[in-house]
Amino acid sequence: MKKLKLVSFVIFCISLAASLIFWFTQVRKGDRIGPVITMDQQELTVGLNATDEDFLQGVKAVDENDGDVTDSLVVESVSNFLGGGRRLVVYAAVDRHNNVSRANRIVQYEGYTSPKFYLKEPLCFESGGASKNEELLKNLTVKDKIDGDLSNQIKILTNSVVDLYTPGEYPVKLQVSNSAGDTVSFQATIQVYDATDRSEIPFIHLKKYLVYTKKGDKLDAASYISKVCMGGDYDSDVPGDIGKSKVKIKDEVDYDTPGSYEITYSVKSGKSRTGTVRLIVIVTE
Repeated sequence: MKKLKLVSFVIFCISLAASLIFWFTQVRKGDRIGPVITMDQQELTVGLNATDEDFLQGVKAVDENDGDVTDSLVVESVSNFLGGGRRLVVYAAVDRHNNVSRANRIVQYEGYTSPKFYLKEPLCFESGGASKNEELLKNLTVKDKIDGDLSNQIKILTNSVVDLYTPGEYPVKLQVSNSAGDTVSFQATIQVYDATDRSEIPFIHLKKYLVYTKKGDKLDAASYISKVCMGGDYDSDVPGDIGKSKVKIKDEVDYDTPGSYEITYSVKSGKSRTGTVRLIVIVTE
């Protein structure tokens, strides 16, 4: 009886070993190598409205066993912008045995620039005149080459509360991102002045309230003064009645270092209160 059991066990072991050897041999013989993906150029230039079809230009996939499998190619992912209008595109292809291969290349968007801010009026507000962020940003817009108007996506970032009922100056950071992850921002000061003092405050009107300049290009700050008038706020058409030469300019922009800065203009006429306005300057590469 014991001898019969031993023989049965030996037969079982031999069968198991044979099965394993057969399986391993078949696996070794099987197709486990994915297609080879090739591209006619390692860096591709596309338009601003490029689609997956554009990304796939000049890309082919060939499998050792299945031949041309270019029809299986897909754009698996597109990265956020890496800088300079460049993104990384990842491609994938599959053969009939479900072996997947991947490859990537840099795609350059022709004519791309980061989202750009525009400010119609200064970030100066009468106390109690604005109560929501939307009202604070009503004169600030953002235009983007990819998504168009991003104005309603601007975020106000601050470490303190902007109290629109208390006159003062409040530092903030304004930021926005497009759908491709390109984030732009600038530092600014929100000014809140006492509504009861409006008639006694000289308002300095500028030709622009936010400007871009390239690294190393210094601005002529005085040339941005449009007029200076007593009272009237920034929405009025009151003619200038104070000489521009009375305006003091404090330009602390580091024109050799990219970033955001402010040029401060201030003026006092007679016994009036001091009027202040800021020009936001964004220095780019």
